[in-house]
Parts: sequence; structure tokens; C-alpha cells
Amino acid sequence: MGGVFILDFIRDLPLSDPLGYAMRYFAQYPALALNWYLPGFYAAEAALFGLFGASEAAAHWTVIAFCALGASVWFAWTREGWGPLPALVATASFLAVPEWNFWARSVMLEAPAIAMFVLSVWCFERYLDRPTFTRALVAGLVIALALSIKQTVALLLPALFVYGLWTPRRSALLRVQALPAYLLVIVALAVVALHAIKFGSLGLAATVGDNRVDVGQSAGRLSLERWMMYPHALVKTWGWPLLVLSAVGITWPSRKSEARLPLLYAWLGCWYLAMTLLLGSAGNAPRYTLYAFPALAMFAARPLFLLQDRPALRNAMLAALLIVLGFNVWRSLNQAVPYVNGYREAAEFIQQSETQGPVLFAGKHDGNFIFHLRRLDDRRNDVVLRADKVLVSLAVHKYFGMESHVSSLDDIQSLIDRYGVEFIAVEQPDIVRVKEFGMLHELLQRPEFERVAVLPVTSGGRAEAPDRIEIYRYRNYKPSLDTTIVIPLPHMGTEIRFERDARR
Repeated sequence: MGGVFILDFIRDLPLSDPLGYAMRYFAQYPALALNWYLPGFYAAEAALFGLFGASEAAAHWTVIAFCALGASVWFAWTREGWGPLPALVATASFLAVPEWNFWARSVMLEAPAIAMFVLSVWCFERYLDRPTFTRALVAGLVIALALSIKQTVALLLPALFVYGLWTPRRSALLRVQALPAYLLVIVALAVVALHAIKFGSLGLAATVGDNRVDVGQSAGRLSLERWMMYPHALVKTWGWPLLVLSAVGITWPSRKSEARLPLLYAWLGCWYLAMTLLLGSAGNAPRYTLYAFPALAMFAARPLFLLQDRPALRNAMLAALLIVLGFNVWRSLNQAVPYVNGYREAAEFIQQSETQGPVLFAGKHDGNFIFHLRRLDDRRNDVVLRADKVLVSLAVHKYFGMESHVSSLDDIQSLIDRYGVEFIAVEQPDIVRVKEFGMLHELLQRPEFERVAVLPVTSGGRAEAPDRIEIYRYRNYKPSLDTTIVIPLPHMGTEIRFERDARR
């Protein structure tokens, strides 16, 4: 929906009140997370939507395009340092790992963010080779774009600076030609910081603060458990065979010219320290190991470069790498693909009903439903009320804070009357496990409500999903004379007021 929003924004160009436009858009189609995530990926997604239409396939192809970019650039950078065969094996090794493929098959930000950091490495190297204003401008712009995709990239940037100081070309960092890069990166970091403070301070505190420690979801920063968390996660995601091969490459002394080797050490050291100190949730640790994959892959392939004068040993190492690579390809090909189906049919049912009022949706996968409803709503007349915004205020996760806005079934019915809701769609069973969702389902069993459809939900992979979507019609529905929709956002210290079209 972020890509759909940006495409609609470009078409409408509300330059007089862009923030107000975004707030009103969220009130109508409340599936945006631009207060949580930065807009870089969604701008690329909007471009593909503009070319091929908004669809799940186009969203997935956006992620695949970033994966292709990252793989191509990583091969180019490592080939210049270690030759074509080690570069090819290294690139193939991290692309074949099942954990990488799990996230590359999802419309998530990890693969695009890593791809843009790899491109940042290549552009930074180009500047060090020949420090000109143009190359500095390009490097700064690419790093800024990487930061616009996900804030996590900022945790890896010190590795570039350490590498620059480590190499004999360190004087390039002090040249006046580097000024455009510094300015662009500083501005990008300022934007990321302001975005986090203004929109995501609660999530930021819960992610990098001690909130998770307080609720038992993360070990203390100084505990052995915390510092062993990412090594344990790597055993599961990278796999012990590749981990052994990477360890060999890390500990093997350099006997040849390896000018780019310091970056790999700086990358892994920076990743380990930053992730351990700041992102200490065990549940998210497997996902954040992805940021180390390219460097680990090159370390695993590095002996192929060091053993050029010992062909027998080199061939044995190549055979070991190819066996592990083939095993990971097989695992990835047989990996269950995460998916949830059934929400397109629910959106089509609502669209065909031609209701004049907002639709109330209660469930975990509201974004799937809203995406399909907006895709079908060419005139942009439909309005969706999310139960986790109007019955309660829930900011992404319950442990980030939750505030209830109803205390009885009558409160919920009054809200339905106030907004002129005719159709209510609920997931069953309730996998969000919010008391107010259960109260809503209890209310829907009253005679005033008629169950008009039960649509099955199918899922696979590691996707959490309900069994079905139940759609109810309110028999006492009357169009509301008050067209103002109010969405409280207590975690942001504000609320959204949206004047919907009275005809809807």
C-alpha cells in the first residue's frame, strides 16, 4: 500500500498540504506504515505499479529487482578484489541460503536495504579509487537512497568509514571533493532521525531501547546470552557448513594483495556490535543475520583466491563450496513459500455490494484486504475502518502499547451507527487475540446482524492466518449524517479527522 499511496500522491500532487493528504489517505485506506518505514522502497514499487498496474506480482518483482541489483554489484566489487571464480561462488552462496530466499520472496525491506548498501560499497570504492566531485556526489546520493529504504543501513555505515581510514587511500576522505557526499549523508541521517522522533519514537524506543528487556523479550546488553544471540542465529540461518567455511576464510592470513579485505572485517565487526547492542530481540535475530550474508559469503569463497598456487587443495575447497551451494539451492527450492489467500475475494464481495458506508474490518491481515479493495476502487470512494484503530489503538505490536476505545457491546454498536457502517468483515478465529475483537464478534451474533458470506482463507509457509473471513451486514444500517471519521493515534500524540464523501 505504500507504493499505491506514492503513485496516487504523484497523480494528485497535493503540494499545498502533503501531510494532510497523507493523513486523509490513511483514514480512507488505513494500511500505510510510512510513519514506521521510510519511503525509498515504496517509491521504486510505485514505479513498477505505474508501469504494470498495482498487483501483488509487481510488488514481489520490485523486491526481485533489488536482489538482482545487489547480486550484480556484489559480483562486480568482489571480482575486482578476488577474481571471477571466488566472486561468482560468493554471490551464489548468499543468494542460495533459504533464509535469504524466505525474505526475498516477501514484500519486506531487508533484501532491498542490503542491495542498496552493497551498491553504496561499490560507489564508495569508486570514489576512493578516483576522488572527484561527481563520484562523491554519486556515492553520497546512493548512500542517502539506501538510508531512505530502511534505517538499519545506518548501523552499517561506520564500516565504510573504518574501511576508508584503513586503506592507503584514506586521504580521499579529507579532500574537498568529498564534501557533497558528506552533506548528502548528513542530510539523509537527519531526515531518518527526524522521521524516527516524529513518527516512530514509540517503536524506536521499543526496538533499540530497553522495553524488550523489561518484558522479557530480550536479554540484557551485558549478558552472555545477548552476545551469543547472533552467533546462535547464524548457525540456524547461515548453516554450520557455510559458517565453518566462512570461519576458515576469516582466520586465514593474507599472503596476497587483498586491498578490499579490510572492508569485510569492518562490515562483520560493525554488524555484530550494532545488532547485538541495539537490536537484541531473539525473535528478529534470524532476519538481521541477512545483513552479514554478503561478507560471510566472500570470506567462505576467499580460500579459492588464496590457494591459486595449490590447485589440489583449491579444488577440494571448491568442491566443498559447491556441495554446500547445491544443498542450499535444493533447500530453497523446497522451502514452503509464505502466502495468505482469501482477501481478494473478500474485497470483491464488498465491492460488488456497492455499499454506501464505510467497511469495518477486524483482523491481522487488514492490509491484504485494503490493498485489494483499493485496487478495485478506481474512483477511490471506499472507506475502511480498522478495528485496531477505532475499537482500540494498536501500534504494530501489542507490547508497543494498546489503548481501548470501547468498553461494552453497546459502545461498539454505537460506533457502527455513528459511522454508518453496513458491512463488517472479521477474521475467525481471532489471531490478534484482542478482547475488543472478541466483543465485536459477539455483537455480530445479535439479530440486528446478518452473516452474508463466509470466505475460506488459505495459507502456507510460516504465514500466520485465520481459517476464514466472515462478512456481516447490519440490518439497521442507515447512512450517517455526520461524515467525519476520527482515528485516534495516541502513540503519536495526535488523531486523524477525515471528511468522507456523504454519498459513501
